[in-house]
Amino acid sequence: MTLSVNLLPWRHSVRQRRQRCRISAIVSVIALLISSFSGGWLFLQQQIAVLQKQGSVLENQHRKLQQVLYQQQGKPLQGEQQYRGREQQHRVSRWEGILTKLANKLPENSWLRTVGWQSSMLTLEGYTSEIEDLEKIETLLKQLPGVFHIKAGPVNYQGEQGLAYTFIMEETGGVLVSP
Repeated sequence: MTLSVNLLPWRHSVRQRRQRCRISAIVSVIALLISSFSGGWLFLQQQIAVLQKQGSVLENQHRKLQQVLYQQQGKPLQGEQQYRGREQQHRVSRWEGILTKLANKLPENSWLRTVGWQSSMLTLEGYTSEIEDLEKIETLLKQLPGVFHIKAGPVNYQGEQGLAYTFIMEETGGVLVSP
């Protein structure tokens, strides 16, 4: 086994210098990365603070605009809502009167199962024991106050319940008179 001897002493000094350069380069890169990350972090923190301030300012402006809008339109809207409410209540009371008259005059073995009301259309579904009662119910519907188009729906035998019937009453543009 032979020992290797460095006959050129300058190689050792060059190797040490290269190691120092590499270490200093690595340390510099690490320091640069740390400073850039901390600078980016500070920048983001500032942007977040600015956006939060802008958000709070916008919320305040939005609240103020809603108050102004409510002050300008709130009273007319309330009046309009009250008008619509009264109109709806008037329509309900008209139909209520018609339905009360209908219930009082139904044939003895007839009854209503469901009453559907949408806009100006009333759907009546019920049961009766005899086919003649259907004619009486249709005549009764034609005698109710108001101008209606009455359409008879399907009639089905339902066993113990009797005959299931459907009538659709729709206002035909005439004025519905309060009963």
